Amino acid sequence: MSPLGVGNSHSQNTLQTGEAKLWVLLVGVNQYQDTGLPSLRYPAVDCKGLGEALTIATQRFPHKEVIIHHDFTPVKPIVTTVRQSLQHIVSQTRSQDTILLYFSGHGILEPNTQQAVLCMTDTQKNDLLNTGIPMQELLQILGNSSAHQQLVCLDTCHSGDMVFVGGKAPLSRDGENSCFETTSQMLEVLRQRAAQSKGFCALLSCDRGQKSWEFPELGHGVFTYYLMRGLLGEAADAEGIIEADGLYKFVYRQTLQYIDKLNQQLRLINQQKRLRGDSHIQPEYPLQTPKRIVEGVGELVIGFKANVKAFRQPRHALLVDGLSPRSQTISDLNRVLRGAGGFDLEFLPHKNQKLSSIRSAMHKCLQTTANQQEIPTTLLYLRGEIAEIEDGEAWLIFADGTRLSRSQLRQELRRATTAQQIVILDCPGATTLENWLEDLQMGTEQSQCIIASASTPEQPDAFSQAILATLTISNPQQGLPLAAWINQLRSHLQPQNVYTHVWLSGTRGVIDILPGCISSIFAPEITGIKPVNEQTTEKNISLAELELQKLQLERFKQGELPHKYNFSTFESLDEIALESLFTIGSIQHSQLEEILTKFIGTIAPILIRKTLNKTTNFRQKLEELASHLLPEQQVKFTTQIHQIIPTLILQPQAKDSPEERISPPKLLAENFLQKCDRELINLIGPIGNFIVKEVYKKYPHISPAEFLQKLAKEIPNQQIAAEFMQQFAKEL
Repeated sequence: MSPLGVGNSHSQNTLQTGEAKLWVLLVGVNQYQDTGLPSLRYPAVDCKGLGEALTIATQRFPHKEVIIHHDFTPVKPIVTTVRQSLQHIVSQTRSQDTILLYFSGHGILEPNTQQAVLCMTDTQKNDLLNTGIPMQELLQILGNSSAHQQLVCLDTCHSGDMVFVGGKAPLSRDGENSCFETTSQMLEVLRQRAAQSKGFCALLSCDRGQKSWEFPELGHGVFTYYLMRGLLGEAADAEGIIEADGLYKFVYRQTLQYIDKLNQQLRLINQQKRLRGDSHIQPEYPLQTPKRIVEGVGELVIGFKANVKAFRQPRHALLVDGLSPRSQTISDLNRVLRGAGGFDLEFLPHKNQKLSSIRSAMHKCLQTTANQQEIPTTLLYLRGEIAEIEDGEAWLIFADGTRLSRSQLRQELRRATTAQQIVILDCPGATTLENWLEDLQMGTEQSQCIIASASTPEQPDAFSQAILATLTISNPQQGLPLAAWINQLRSHLQPQNVYTHVWLSGTRGVIDILPGCISSIFAPEITGIKPVNEQTTEKNISLAELELQKLQLERFKQGELPHKYNFSTFESLDEIALESLFTIGSIQHSQLEEILTKFIGTIAPILIRKTLNKTTNFRQKLEELASHLLPEQQVKFTTQIHQIIPTLILQPQAKDSPEERISPPKLLAENFLQKCDRELINLIGPIGNFIVKEVYKKYPHISPAEFLQKLAKEIPNQQIAAEFMQQFAKEL
């Protein structure tokens, strides 16, 4: 729930115009003089990164002062220095100003008073109250400030009484000493402070009984990592505003999702170990759910989305279709991997490059340069026939006679510089794929996934079609971790008796097949990669349209396409006529398939069939189909649907008697509906607007409490539904 009076539109304007000032104090402690306080890896880096993110997010604020103390700054985070900086800020602030305080490091309980104490570099465990900063003291100092808007972020929530799934605990910021369990005490004093001030908000890295995890692959604590990502624009609303409530929701969801993805990966690896008789099972990570302490409603504006390139991890792919005749499924898969997969992809063969260049293309793909903060991912999709020769060497044979030996492939994989490898072997009729799987493995520490399958000779495209189908039904905004995708693939192929061989290794970092935060499943068609001898029914593309497609592709690669976008709705279309679009065998259904096929290819009928089972609302079905298209394509799609379906004609109403004209009073205020719309969109995306409209259309005269219950029932994820209801707790 957002804080009351915290950064309403007036305070937002005062920060922008310079009438108000933003005061920032960032403190991070890695090393402690007291050997009883273990060293930490990332607080100083967290502090530095958060400072850089805030600098970008607050570019529109002319008056601000940022004070940073961590292990690598000239002024170290010792207790006297931090107190002085805090007192300096408090003494200078005015009522219209905003204070943002961040601390990353150890929190510890003072044994006699049971007070939570923030530990600085020179804090001594035997004299905590004098050499550290007790939370009560910190909040008392902030309480003396004139600034009405205050945000406190603490990445110091730890637990000493955790029960770990699977045995030995994974590495976290603190050990198992119960004196590090400060969460309960922090929550209590923060709630007391929030109750005293409507403009106070606190964000904690985790809840009671949880740990604040650090992951080397992120280079930060997970809580602060997503704070930074949110401030760099990912937590901004539709108008580009970054406020505390939206930032918290973003960090909460992303933190929860990241750890859940890691655990899915660990489960698959552990299952793989058990099948091999390996008893060294790796424990799963207990959940970390960031906590928010606030009273009232409103917005605390922290900054604005800057005009900077969206953050993207390097992703490169090589897709080789070495069977004849060429497959339309592979061509469609190419577009999905470039689109929702976010891969910079090379496709072989095409008009400028033959299959014989596969080794050089593979070497180029695997030798990716990246900085320390990047985690490059490489995908190799190799489609061909397997052949074994007398000397024991195994070969992948392609249609033009080009060959790639297993030892050559293994050599290229071991020379690779990429952090994460995904290798997919699509070899219809093969019988020795297990040998390939064993030979290509890179060891348990390397982040690597090998997926190999042999479709039957009667259905050589079964595996590739399963890959395409499982990827296209996924949400490109939400993304898809590799472990979850493997389970989907197996379920899809099981009825066809097509077995999938899988090797998954590496526990440092999540491997995603779809990274998320991408607006469309399919990338635009690229000339020169259509299947040979394909008879197309599409009209010739003009030079202008071709240039537009190239521009769309570049924008897609650079992450510049909007994450949320609006397109024309189908509200004016006749409901009965709309039903005919989804009646199999009707003329309108055939027209729908034809229109959609022009935009996304032969996968169109599959998407339509999937949509049939999702909802009974025909307008919502069309919105679902349109969400798979690029924004420019959505406009064309909507226009063409309007051309084949008549617009709903409103007949004039007959004059009723006065009694008949009386309608029940409306109980839902406009501002209440707007809040429902805003909160639901924040949680589940643009579809939230549609849900609010549909529920209101059906139940315009129910009470607000009943209306909220109706909306919550439309949210399939119970946790998100509960979070939505929590936003209205004060109003029920």
